[in-house]
Amino acid sequence: MNKLPLITIIGAPNTGKSTLFNRLLGKRKALVHNQPGMTRDIFRQKVIINDRWIDLQDSGGYFPDKKTINAEINKKIVLAAEASDLVIFLFDGKRELLGFEKGLYLQVRKLHRKIIPVINKADRMDAFLPPVSYYELNADFIHISAEHNLGIDVLIDALAREIVPTENDVVPQAPAARISIIGKPNVGKSSLINRVVNDDLVIVSTLPGTTRDSIDLEVKRNRRSYILVDNAGIRKMQKVKESTESASVIRAENELRQADVIVFVIDISKRIDQNDLLIAQKVVKAAKPVVIAGNKVDLLAPGAAGEKFFAQARSRFHSLYFAPFIAVSALTGKNVFPMLDLAEAIYAKQGEKVRLSDLNALVKRLLHERRITTSDHYPFNPKFVSIESPRPFFIKFHCKSGIRLRPADELYLKKRLTQELQLEGIPIFFKVCASR
Repeated sequence: MNKLPLITIIGAPNTGKSTLFNRLLGKRKALVHNQPGMTRDIFRQKVIINDRWIDLQDSGGYFPDKKTINAEINKKIVLAAEASDLVIFLFDGKRELLGFEKGLYLQVRKLHRKIIPVINKADRMDAFLPPVSYYELNADFIHISAEHNLGIDVLIDALAREIVPTENDVVPQAPAARISIIGKPNVGKSSLINRVVNDDLVIVSTLPGTTRDSIDLEVKRNRRSYILVDNAGIRKMQKVKESTESASVIRAENELRQADVIVFVIDISKRIDQNDLLIAQKVVKAAKPVVIAGNKVDLLAPGAAGEKFFAQARSRFHSLYFAPFIAVSALTGKNVFPMLDLAEAIYAKQGEKVRLSDLNALVKRLLHERRITTSDHYPFNPKFVSIESPRPFFIKFHCKSGIRLRPADELYLKKRLTQELQLEGIPIFFKVCASR
């Protein structure tokens, strides 16, 4: 089976690569900000160009300094260009050609890859003239304004000419699940993903805020495919110093709502802090299936001391009572794949239908087991129940009044329903309404 053509957008920082990526994708996915260096990872999405599926990659801005993280980015950019079928080399039309930028362009051209040189930020197409230094490259430039959607049709036509359809074109299948890895900075989110994909697509660093965007990675395993999403570490906004990082935190919070399953990663070797609990609240609010992964279990003391610490960590997340807790180690690989298998199983379980007759019989039995009361201390005795929504799973209780359950009784009933319906990992929501 043929693979999809791979097109990568590369260039210096702040040339508008992510803006162009979003424009070609037709939706805002890559994080866009006016400070250089926002995109630090290789970011791939499938997109249709003139009825042809391709893999489109956004990349970090190439910048020649000796900082470790920039060296890693530069290495990945060159490797991405080498692996691509076509490169869109993006320049900034509002400034002169940079020396290292010219060097990178010539380096990529030596790879014998197809290159489409594009000058961005031509906001007035009728009066735009590129800076004189660009003529040094002796290239046939396409002029665009990604921000204002000018010249994009010309670029798409150029792409279409280079990616000729074949009889064996691959039509990508929808992934089984979108598994979003979330947690505070430095708990090992990227390390867990790197353990899975066994590739350096995601940069791992001890610096908080290294992953500044939500990075999608398609993973195929055991004839199944799913999307792993690496997110920026979430912390309280008061503790976020850079405006770029605050944008990343907001993006990570938005990503929660797009996930099929959330893997909430904590550092099991340390005590649960307020930041962990803050993220737990956001995870609950997202109303998605959840797995709690206690990473760095290899740092726990063996025996009873380690088990006690593990139990204490688990007990702090009262609002995530439904979420299974699994101990993992990105360093040793312990339980990393079982963690994903668990997330996939929960996703599959959420797709199963619950028969209304069975649900009504179950609720009736549970209410006979224990006296459940409303917030005004009257016995809770619904006439019948229905399913308001399967995703998220909302159970609607039809009662004489719309008074809600007492919080402790509501939690008990949710736990029992989770147990009886085998809905581990799937949150249950109640809606009580007055019914005549």
